Formats: sequence, structure tokens, C-alpha cells
Amino acid sequence: MTMERRSFILAALAFSAAVTFHLPAQADDVGDTFAEIKKAREKLKTLVATFTQERTIGLLSSTVKSEGEMTLVRPDKLRWELKSPDAVTYWITPDGFAFSTANGSANVSKTAAKKFGDVLSDLLIFMGGDLDQLKARYEFSVPSKKDGVVLKAVPKTEEVKKVVKSLELSVAADLWTVKKIVIEEKSGDKSVITFTKVTKDVKVDDAKMKPPK
Repeated sequence: MTMERRSFILAALAFSAAVTFHLPAQADDVGDTFAEIKKAREKLKTLVATFTQERTIGLLSSTVKSEGEMTLVRPDKLRWELKSPDAVTYWITPDGFAFSTANGSANVSKTAAKKFGDVLSDLLIFMGGDLDQLKARYEFSVPSKKDGVVLKAVPKTEEVKKVVKSLELSVAADLWTVKKIVIEEKSGDKSVITFTKVTKDVKVDDAKMKPPK
């Protein structure tokens, strides 16, 4: 056997070993991170924050900037309000997806809103829910643990792949403060949402979380 051949085999074995040891380590890292975040969120009742949203339209190479307020009531209610000039409010509830604008409103059942409703529900869980619920739909990794945690989720199921290319969540060192969400869509569009003034367990009026009928 030539030296070149032996070197190739040794390199291949080394690579195989590196992959074999890396995958369980990565899985353990995700599992440990999920457990830490779950513990930080377990007594969380509400999350309220202001945000800025920059949406880059891939085909047009243009960026649309918006400001708004996010209200999350655990375990399953989210209100997402974009301020003027967008002036639109979205609700995610156990019943489905709803929105309201100056020109009217609509309430869409969970079944009818299947494709986008599921992804929006995933975002609710991503920001304040039990991340274990998303394991069947996404492959997770932990790109960074500097000054908090960055989690990246890549869709595993075909229905999610049709809408989203990846989701990325950044939380602060306390593991409940949402700092940033990056959404890369299948279309090539990208949204970067940066949160400020994040507070927990704020009293939220029930009427505020009820979507239009």
C-alpha cells in the first residue's frame, strides 16, 4: 500500500471519527440548552416588548422598516402590532390566526390558515413556549453562547420548508429575554426583528388578546 493511499485512509478515518463524536456532542448541547431555557421560562406568564423589524425583499433588493409591539401570553396567545404607516395587528390563538387593519379585519381558522398559521404558532413557541414541541418540525443547533444563547432552526418537514428556510433566535443571559429573531423565507425575503424594553409578567388586559370576530 502506498504512502499516499495510507494517508488518504487515515484522513478518512479521522474525519469519520470527528463526525461521529461531533454529532452527539451537538445534540447534547441542544438538549442542555433547551433544558436551561425551559427552566428560565417555566414560571413566565407574559412577555411584552417593543421591536423594530427590517424586512428585506429579495427580488427587489429593498428594505422595509417597521416598528411595533409584541405581547405574548403563555401558553398560546400572541399579539403582534405593527405601528403606522403599516398599521396592522395580528393575533395567534388556539382558534387560529386573525388580523386587523384600518380597512377591515379577518379571522381565519387554524385549518384554513394551515401553512402560515403553523409557522406563526411556531414563532410563539420559539419566543416563549416549550421548545421541545418544535423538535419534530425543525433541526436545531446552537451557533453561539456568547452573552446569552443563539438558537438556529432549520425545517425538517416539507410543509414548513415551503415557507421558511431558517429561523434564528437570540436570547439574553437570563434566557427569557428575547433579543432578536431572524426569519429567512423560502422566497428569499428576510426579516430581522430586534426587541427592546422586554418585560415579563406584565398584567395584560384579556380584551387586548381577543382577535376580531
